[in-house]
Amino acid sequence: MELVFMWTVFIVGACSIAKGKNRNIVGWGLLGMVIGPFALLILALLPPGPGPDQGYR
Repeated sequence: MELVFMWTVFIVGACSIAKGKNRNIVGWGLLGMVIGPFALLILALLPPGPGPDQGYR
């Protein structure tokens, strides 16, 4: 039961951070499920992705 809870925490955490940084939510959610806290660490260290609020064309 605890394992399912931890997977859920890592998936939701990775999706939340990915959405805030304009990254692929599904891809990072899967990585959060597979490598857990390491996906959160990698995602936290990445710069924000390109998007309408960064002024990229």
